[in-house]
Amino acid sequence: MQKLADPLEVPLEPSLEPFKIGSMEIYQFDCLLIKKLIPQITNECSCGLLKISSNGLSGWEECILPSSEKRFDLIHWASVFLSIKGLPIAEAIAFVHKKREAWGQERCEVAKSALDDLVWHIKNPNAVKLQKTNGIVLERSFLIEQSRSYYSF
Repeated sequence: MQKLADPLEVPLEPSLEPFKIGSMEIYQFDCLLIKKLIPQITNECSCGLLKISSNGLSGWEECILPSSEKRFDLIHWASVFLSIKGLPIAEAIAFVHKKREAWGQERCEVAKSALDDLVWHIKNPNAVKLQKTNGIVLERSFLIEQSRSYYSF
């Protein structure tokens, strides 16, 4: 039990309240770029890398994109993520969780993982920012050069 004279505890990690989803980007690659990292990859599939940003910090997650269609539309596939733009991070996580049935498990897991990575970067602002995620260079010019398609929203 705390006494009235005891000082209030200062939280060790920053609050997520001031952080809202500012922008998102998704890159589509031939899977050869990350074939060693995801065992389910086949030559017929393509891979994606989702970036979710807030206040200059970013969260990343890679995924296998659907390959059942001859002409995969990255913008159509990723457009569901527009719903979380502008939301506070905690609300965005709750919203993604509620959309599991409508969006499908894969899209929800990609969004949730990218949001979790963003939260990690918010809670660890002084941590050295890695230049790679699972062996992929996270430099925009490199990513665009390597990608089949790109969508920023």
